[in-house]
Amino acid sequence: MSAPPDERIGFRTIGYRNVSAVEAVRRIAAAGYDGVEVCLEHPGLEPEALTDGACAALAQVAADAGIALATISYHGDRDPLELRWERVLRAIELTPAFGCNVLIINSPRPGPEAPADLEAQFERRLAGQIKRAEALGVTLALEPEPGLLVHGCDDMRALIDRMGSPALAVNLDIGHAFLTEDDLSGAIAMLGGSIVAAHFEDIAGGVHRHLVPGTGEMDLPRVLADLRAAGLVGWLTVDLFDIADAPDEAARASLEYMRRLVAG
Repeated sequence: MSAPPDERIGFRTIGYRNVSAVEAVRRIAAAGYDGVEVCLEHPGLEPEALTDGACAALAQVAADAGIALATISYHGDRDPLELRWERVLRAIELTPAFGCNVLIINSPRPGPEAPADLEAQFERRLAGQIKRAEALGVTLALEPEPGLLVHGCDDMRALIDRMGSPALAVNLDIGHAFLTEDDLSGAIAMLGGSIVAAHFEDIAGGVHRHLVPGTGEMDLPRVLADLRAAGLVGWLTVDLFDIADAPDEAARASLEYMRRLVAG
């Protein structure tokens, strides 16, 4: 199956967390990627620290380097809940300033440390986030993740149905889905046109550790075919986060594999 004409490959800045966001964007461009996902956990890019002008300046850095800003993401995994809610709203406000219209988010982690009403609190806050996203023309692409409140694809499908807004969509991290789903192809088909972006990595041994694509156990050609059949035409973004000591090598190896993958 040949690649759709606008299927493009991106890389997340968090893999370059030991350097500035500007340097990360330039090095991802130098590696040959089509686009970059700007992660608002990157040091210096915390949502409350950013202005519209700073976002536009980083977008200009990307343009000057010949790379697109593909998506924006904010994963508040280490943030207290109140700060997390504030940062999501601020990230929604900032997404258009980057020249993007997709913001990738996730859900909080349940457990003994979490409030008893975590699910109700999350959905109440999400409803407000969706309302603001609708007003700004931003799509919130929520990413299911093992162990989080929205753990798997069934959780995601049910949430989309409950919230009832086209502004809520899915960023499918295929490694996460490999770990949570008994039938990955069926899960992708179930989410269908709600998938607006995908994170790519590989997984081995049932361990939630993101590996360079092509070095684990996943049938990535099958996954890509399933995503295409489900209607995804857009960004395929490599998501590696344990590579900060040698990010260029991991980025280049990932791109080499991804180019072969999309070419079929």
